[in-house]
Amino acid sequence: PTCAMCQGSAVAGGRSSAPAAQPVSAAPRRRLLLTSDGLTSPALEREFHRLLGRPAEQATMWYIPTAVLGEGGGLEKARAMLQDIQRQTGLGRVELIDPRCVRGEELRRAVEDLGRVDVVWSEMGNTYALRHHLRTSGGDELVRRLVDGGALYVGASAGSSVAGRTVQMAFWKNWDDRTAGGTLDIDWADADLGRGMDLAGGRSIFPHAMRGTPWGDRDWQEAQAKAYGHTDHEVVKLDDGEGFVIDGDRSFAIR
Repeated sequence: PTCAMCQGSAVAGGRSSAPAAQPVSAAPRRRLLLTSDGLTSPALEREFHRLLGRPAEQATMWYIPTAVLGEGGGLEKARAMLQDIQRQTGLGRVELIDPRCVRGEELRRAVEDLGRVDVVWSEMGNTYALRHHLRTSGGDELVRRLVDGGALYVGASAGSSVAGRTVQMAFWKNWDDRTAGGTLDIDWADADLGRGMDLAGGRSIFPHAMRGTPWGDRDWQEAQAKAYGHTDHEVVKLDDGEGFVIDGDRSFAIR
């Protein structure tokens, strides 16, 4: 896709006149809301607004659709998902910028042009496509800078996985195509290549750990952790409708 197709608003509010500085402090108070499938419960919606900490209609969000597009969803699907989020949250301005095709200095300028970024929303879809394009575009460093500067990071499924220590959590269920439709040739078993953005305090995130399925079974989870060498750190398991919150030095589950 061309870069022109990978940016855009969904019923956006007014633009800021100039970018607002978001300096990184020595000890950033990170705020993350990591979910299995988005804000799919009243408790998750309430926590989103609490973490946002300002009237939603005054807030700006950078929406990252890369995972949706990486599993074959079209841009219209991504825009429709974004519009649903805006209707649900009441956010005043939401902007879709896809690091697959808006990259490097162009991506930095596009994000800077948003002014104050209150929310970074990383959508569900193909985990590997999202991680690869965030890394190679410089998007992961922009996300880290925004989060360390005060923006709230919201992850849904793949968007939660890439925020963790390793994206190899996707190995456990093996739902995602590691080649993203033949577009990637990466050895995800390599620890360095499989590293996530590590925004979650050294934890990894395993979404869709649904009760009543093998993926929600503790014995099965422990077997996967041993098989893939993930016993050396905490893995947060999330059923659909659940979330994990990091709010500075506090962390807790939303069930």
